[in-house]
Amino acid sequence: MKHHLFIFLLGALPFISLAQVSVDLTGAGANEVFPLCEQMRKQGRVAIQQDVRLENLLGRQQKTYNAATHVQTAKSGQEVLYTTGFRVRVFSGNNQTVSKNEAYAIESELKEYMPDLETYVIFKTPNWRLMVGNYRTMEEATAALRDLKKKFPVYGREMFVVKDEIELAL
Repeated sequence: MKHHLFIFLLGALPFISLAQVSVDLTGAGANEVFPLCEQMRKQGRVAIQQDVRLENLLGRQQKTYNAATHVQTAKSGQEVLYTTGFRVRVFSGNNQTVSKNEAYAIESELKEYMPDLETYVIFKTPNWRLMVGNYRTMEEATAALRDLKKKFPVYGREMFVVKDEIELAL
């Protein structure tokens, strides 16, 4: 058995050595590529320009984020600035008959102990979600998350910070 393996490896050795190919970059093409790479390396930035039609073909839309997205009048009658920020998701459920009631029950429990907390019950197919707060930075939202987990340990496993459109009073 050992002799067969030895003979096989001895026979395969020429083929293995032929599979190794070396690339010679000293030709005319290298004279054009290397100075270009060196020049780009020294600049320190890369700008990619592509046709807008390529984005359309891929089905992606380029998002632009501004500090202020838009101003609108809220339900309370005051003007509100809508911008990108963070919220704490307290509950999310996809059972159509139970999740809506559960989200509103958790909201009322939160409001009972923290009446000044902004809460939002949102339906995004197929989930009912309870979001809390309007935080401009991740640090603010994380601090609020820790506080909520201490006050409501029952829901602590479901709570986490999410990026969302927030409302800031003007």
